[in-house]
Amino acid sequence: MNLDKKIFIAFDHAVEHGPSVYKNIDLNPLRIANIARKGGADGIMMHIGAMKYVLEHERLPKKFVKIVKLTAKTPFSDKELQTLVTSVREAHEIADAVAYTVYVGSPYEHEMLRELPRVKEEARKYNLPLMGFMYPRTKSRYHVDVVQYATRLGCELGFDFIKTYYTGSRETFEEVVKTSFRPVFAAGGPPKSDDNAIKFVKDVMAAGAAGTTIGRTVWMNENPIKLLKKLSKIVHGD
Repeated sequence: MNLDKKIFIAFDHAVEHGPSVYKNIDLNPLRIANIARKGGADGIMMHIGAMKYVLEHERLPKKFVKIVKLTAKTPFSDKELQTLVTSVREAHEIADAVAYTVYVGSPYEHEMLRELPRVKEEARKYNLPLMGFMYPRTKSRYHVDVVQYATRLGCELGFDFIKTYYTGSRETFEEVVKTSFRPVFAAGGPPKSDDNAIKFVKDVMAAGAAGTTIGRTVWMNENPIKLLKKLSKIVHGD
């Protein structure tokens, strides 16, 4: 799977935060998939139940990348721990890639790292690229040194591509990308205005990143397809 210049739509938020946080937003997975497809995204990232639901009701383009997230955490737990909730074996039937989370610096970091070898082995068995969500859990979790370390760690541990936090500027994120030898994707983070979203994507791509995995900024927008088309053009160099 070619990972150069890609924009993926993320949709794991109903699990991570809960539906009540998005009371006025339509969280139907079909809506999200429709936005991603019509807006020119290269794929979507969802939990397996949502992905199965989409595929039961809609035929996605052949080259549209389906990333199944293997780990989860509920908003009711105080533990900074993402647990394996879907096996690669289950995901491989519908996925083009799978994603695994490591909270770097969490008191439970060791538990996520302990599960990783089995996940990597299964991913190789089913020939699925493995995306690492390398999310720092330190007091300065967006600082360039911390994000740089978390991203490099993901490369060293054997992830095929990395999703991590944006450090706030093109210059600092460029440092993250420079020391990573696998494709790096910037997480979209909290919802942004159209202008800020455009600047964010421009800076991410100028820093040398492979792309972005963006969610709320797009599917919470009043004109999500229109905004996504603009962002997709930036990522793809149009």
